[in-house]
Amino acid sequence: MKICFKRTNFGAAVLASVLCLIIQLCILGCRHGGELHFESLFFFMHYLDDRSLLQKIFDPARNDWGFYQARELSYFFDWIDTHFVAFLLKKHIVWFHSICSLLLCGGMVFIQHYFTRKFFPKIPGMLVTLFSVFFVLSDAVTGLNYFRCAKYLTAFGLWGALFAAWGTFRYGDKKSKAALCASLLLMTLSDRQGFFFTAAFAGSAAVLMLYFNWKHTLLSACRMRFPVFAAFGMTCFGILNNLFITPALVRLFNGYTPDFSYQRDFSISTASVGQGGLFFFGNAGNWFSSFTGDIRIAAVTGGLLCAGLLLFFCVRHRKGERRVLPLGLLWGCCIGMMILCASAMVARHSLIMLPDVVYGTYGINFFSLVLFLLTLTAASGNKNFCRIVLVLVAAGIVLRLGGEYCGDRFAPEESSFSGYNSRQSILKETLRDPRFDEKKYCMPHRMELFLQFYRKNILTKP
Repeated sequence: MKICFKRTNFGAAVLASVLCLIIQLCILGCRHGGELHFESLFFFMHYLDDRSLLQKIFDPARNDWGFYQARELSYFFDWIDTHFVAFLLKKHIVWFHSICSLLLCGGMVFIQHYFTRKFFPKIPGMLVTLFSVFFVLSDAVTGLNYFRCAKYLTAFGLWGALFAAWGTFRYGDKKSKAALCASLLLMTLSDRQGFFFTAAFAGSAAVLMLYFNWKHTLLSACRMRFPVFAAFGMTCFGILNNLFITPALVRLFNGYTPDFSYQRDFSISTASVGQGGLFFFGNAGNWFSSFTGDIRIAAVTGGLLCAGLLLFFCVRHRKGERRVLPLGLLWGCCIGMMILCASAMVARHSLIMLPDVVYGTYGINFFSLVLFLLTLTAASGNKNFCRIVLVLVAAGIVLRLGGEYCGDRFAPEESSFSGYNSRQSILKETLRDPRFDEKKYCMPHRMELFLQFYRKNILTKP
């Protein structure tokens, strides 16, 4: 009896998600439980105290050290992560990773794979699968530490918004419009970076609408109206939520008004713009220069890749391809927006340029957007571009996997937390074996507080 399996977009997306989750679990398995970040230590005790759930979530003074950012939705998922970690610790299983971030990665791969195959069937299936693997192997994605899942939550909303916007532009159906609004809302409530991307989404869509109107392609201009109005409307809601709605909820549940100084006390300078460009191009070129660990070399590599893309657009334009101009305009708007976002992040929090932070989760939304733009460009029907991207992505995956065997690319720098980090193995051994005596080791005070809380509130409770 011959068994036949019907090939479907849904089945292919599920298989791709399972494959990518297995890859990520294998990577996490090699990290021996991960490490407990010194900030996560306090979040752990905060999310497991005796207050109500709403009091814990609407408390930026503890959740963000007073740096109010109106991302309370992400705190709910951090609360879930904390309870999952505590559940495993009660069974003496050390797993300092984010289960929510892991599941969100699976969801992002499913969205990317399913809708790429649905909307762009001409793209080779092998390239779509390699895009998925390329995504989960990124430095920005493979972290999955038990710390925060705000950037993963924002990226999940961004993937949904990008494909929903394409569905709205191409088909104008109600499902795509509803999905677009829901995705933009998720981005806005998840993180300040999500709010920025929503506002930039509105601006980029408006530029495209004006371009189509200028070229007298009125049908395309009309189809862009809903994404523009939806994104502008959600941006206005984000402002209201930041200034009035969330502060009112914080006062209601915790009796104080959030401090807005972290949002306001920064200015973008020439230096921060330069650092922002270094952040973007460095992350873009990191795949092909990961062995060096030098962001300047990575930035040069990223600049060469962008120059190659520009050359491709120029050649296709000279050959009379009509799709090249709107694609090039979209690439230009998005790259400019990402550099501006990176510049604002550097101006507010310069520590993101540290060697062991610059390739962290701050770049996951940048990478998601670049992958979508590559998908959109590959769908333009140029087979040579698909072949070039296929080779580059395959080479990037090989280099990334090879980099896993080269050890830590970043030399640890002296800091006030070096003693804390050096005792991670002792902490994990103590959590795994209740008979282990950690008192003969000099444990940092933060770890002592954590162990006291763990023994009092985790081990003793049924």
